[in-house]
Amino acid sequence: MATTGTQSAKDGQYDVIIIGAGFGGASCAGLLARRGLRVLLTEKNAVAGGKAMSLSKNGFTYTAWVVIGAPVIDNYYQRMLDELDVAELATLAIPGTQGSIYKTPEGKYKLLPSMSSDGTDPNVLFEWLEIAEEERGPALQFFAEMTLMPADQVAQLSGTSLDAWIRSKNVPRPLYAFLVSLCCDGMFMVPVDSLDAAEAITSLQQMFTRGGGVFCEGGYGRVAEAYCEAVRRSGGQVLMSTRSERILVEDGRVTGVQTRAGTFEAPIVISNAGLQPTVLRLVGEEHFDKSYVNYVKELVPSYSLLGYRYFLSRPVTDRPYGVIFSNDSPWSLERFNLARRGEASREGVLYYEVPSNYDPNAAPEGKQLLMTGCFCPPDPDLSKQEIQAWADAGEQTLFSAFPELESAIESKELFTTRSVANATRDSALPGVGGETIGLGQVIGQCGAQKPSIKAPIGGLFYVGCDAGGTGVGTQQAIESGVNVAEAVYRYHHLRYATFGAD
Repeated sequence: MATTGTQSAKDGQYDVIIIGAGFGGASCAGLLARRGLRVLLTEKNAVAGGKAMSLSKNGFTYTAWVVIGAPVIDNYYQRMLDELDVAELATLAIPGTQGSIYKTPEGKYKLLPSMSSDGTDPNVLFEWLEIAEEERGPALQFFAEMTLMPADQVAQLSGTSLDAWIRSKNVPRPLYAFLVSLCCDGMFMVPVDSLDAAEAITSLQQMFTRGGGVFCEGGYGRVAEAYCEAVRRSGGQVLMSTRSERILVEDGRVTGVQTRAGTFEAPIVISNAGLQPTVLRLVGEEHFDKSYVNYVKELVPSYSLLGYRYFLSRPVTDRPYGVIFSNDSPWSLERFNLARRGEASREGVLYYEVPSNYDPNAAPEGKQLLMTGCFCPPDPDLSKQEIQAWADAGEQTLFSAFPELESAIESKELFTTRSVANATRDSALPGVGGETIGLGQVIGQCGAQKPSIKAPIGGLFYVGCDAGGTGVGTQQAIESGVNVAEAVYRYHHLRYATFGAD
């Protein structure tokens, strides 16, 4: 393929600079470098992966917080590893079972029976959830409608909340709670009555027809690290531990990026640092129209995960991951706000992950690491009292579901919204910055109303979960990387055809 770029940059000049080596930024950079553009990828951390980076400690390997991927079949992780010719650098793990636990109205904790990763048998679910025989027919009909609904009909539900749509189908409460716990508190991290139904149904269809529960040996960060290596192999440059401080703009166009390692020039900049931090911190409000700044400020982020990493002296479960939930777990906006004010229970769904149950090398022999995550506000400046209140609620749920766990704890670490913000997304507005995913898939921010990948400044693009993709977390980020790479490659050639070489 003929290209207008060369495979090396001189004097700090590039065709494109990508800020952030999360899944969106790293995959986008890999694709553009492979297609011949002069690429610079910068990352403020020492490792790639963003919100799914891999960590190691005392023989344990894990992601920074609970990260669960979907779908199993034909996922973007493997598709991109193959396309960038770096599949040997990251091995996906598909456990084939999960460990969701249902707390019955009587207070009994019931473990989901073993199920294959290539689909979910509704009858097994109905038995586990104690759904009465007379309710199973309508519930099965609901499953069929949801999983087989054509894309055009799904799109018509954009603007309707998932809560309103499911309730219109008279779904039994335990099934409602299970679907919402999987969807809202894991895939999108927003209350069910603000989650866009079309966005949610698309992801649920993928889970129930193509399986859920994809991991990576050595942690998800290995996948993003492989994408970074693809950049290097194609002649691009990757600068780790290099914080970008400013996106430079002249006469309404980007001209480069100022970093702590120096200033680099490029006519195109792609930011994986989050839409709000990019506009309000890296570029600056003064370079945008006031109406666009107000639009950016009004965008709603996902909520956050807060929880513990428990380093255990012995294994307490053979399941790799799961959700612990009850009929009362689903968060509505009203219940969440009441809980935050201390006027309602903070008990909600609790996610857990055990890396050594899908990657035997992730823990020393005979030991185990169990990570948890529960719903909480995205504010990186939560008070110590509020942090502890959310953490205690999650821990109480965990110890109730795994009564033998507490005696096996050798040490534990609490991760908070501040941990998320420090490691990944800089806070650009009060109360946000610790969001686990990015912008939430709330009504008004999905489908045709999804933020544009192109900023109203010449040469500036956004990549990641904030723009350009759909679906679950890291999958959405990679899809955005693919879409943004295509748009930027086309923009680069149109610009060259119009203006010639710089």
